[in-house]
Amino acid sequence: MRAFVGLVRNAPEYPVDPLPPQPDPFDQRYGTDTAGFILGQDLSTRSDVAYLGCSPSSLTQALTDLAINYEDFTFIDLGCGKGRALLVAAQFPFRRLLGVEIAGELCDTARANATLQPDWAARISISQMDATKVIFPDGPLLLYFFNPFFAPVLREVLKNLERQLRNSPRPAFILYADNPRFTDVMGSFEFLKQVSDTNYLLSAEDVARGPFHRMDEWYTLYSADVTR
Repeated sequence: MRAFVGLVRNAPEYPVDPLPPQPDPFDQRYGTDTAGFILGQDLSTRSDVAYLGCSPSSLTQALTDLAINYEDFTFIDLGCGKGRALLVAAQFPFRRLLGVEIAGELCDTARANATLQPDWAARISISQMDATKVIFPDGPLLLYFFNPFFAPVLREVLKNLERQLRNSPRPAFILYADNPRFTDVMGSFEFLKQVSDTNYLLSAEDVARGPFHRMDEWYTLYSADVTR
């Protein structure tokens, strides 16, 4: 899971109902703490960005459809929150999984979650930092965005990525979940090319547990080409 753009204020067509008190099925299955919807004002960062965990069923489908050699790639979740997306991605043989989160209490929870299984602990690392200042690791990259930023921050994140890829060219992709809101920002960067735009149905479990009662989720895949 991770930080999530304030959907309540900016998308009133999805009313927020209180989450039921019973444990989240994902957390029940793995013994983790990844559930909940937390407004940014209730986090130490006091920002307009809220926390909401990803839907495991849609992310699993999107990762399954990727035509990549997972073993070559580092999976990076910018705005990782409690780390749910990292735990879902750990089902795939990525060589490393890196979460970046600015809220300290979410980082602490994500690190605690990652210690619960030996494979997670061996491959997942969490960094508390500003996403615009990330130094990306060597080798091919798959960046995962789950609406983690408003447009000004998103632009700075993409500028930083482009600068580093031009200095050290390598395969890189961005998998953007729930991305109808900032396609104009993504399209303004010539080094990014849209590869696919796919709608995935959520599992009944995810629909029942999600605070917005959504039935599906769009994923847009971008490739980075710094030769253009």
